[in-house]
Amino acid sequence: MAWGLPKLPGLTFADPTKTQYHVRSSLRYYQGHRFPDTLVRGSGGTDTDVDSNAFALPEDSVNYDPSLTYGRVKQAALPAVVPHWVHYDKRCLNFTAFFKQPVYDNPDENYRVRVVNLVYFLEDDTLTVMEPRVRNSGLWQGRMVKRGKIPKNDLGEFWHWKDFDVGKDICIYGKVFHTISCDLFTKVR
Repeated sequence: MAWGLPKLPGLTFADPTKTQYHVRSSLRYYQGHRFPDTLVRGSGGTDTDVDSNAFALPEDSVNYDPSLTYGRVKQAALPAVVPHWVHYDKRCLNFTAFFKQPVYDNPDENYRVRVVNLVYFLEDDTLTVMEPRVRNSGLWQGRMVKRGKIPKNDLGEFWHWKDFDVGKDICIYGKVFHTISCDLFTKVR
């Protein structure tokens, strides 16, 4: 302040000793929630005469009972029911298997062993068979059986995840797949 000058409207002076103009945040975090800061400071950390948010102490909110304002809860909230297709969304059981493909044109070999992945989708109980691609093999590779409910037998029953196990033969559309391993998620299940 300029000493000796009257305080008249429009006659203000800047403080030459003031060098910091940073304004602090007016909120602070307490147990993961934002609360108004009771120590409101002006720019540069100067004191202000604002006490408008001094009533919002976090300790006061602990003693507050919302049932005094809104009344008692009529009944306990029911637990959320999650449908099985939501619970098992994007989760699948992955088995590694092989099948023997007969070779008719070559007298040196009778069959080829081809490795496939049996992927069972838990969300809708569907199954697909995919062969990993091997470069320059000369064989058709990729998806061998399209994703869908695959019949297990002539009675109209479909494959279920309980039917799969390591070391078991699985017949899908006339091809017999022998499972040899599975991934870690499948082992836990």
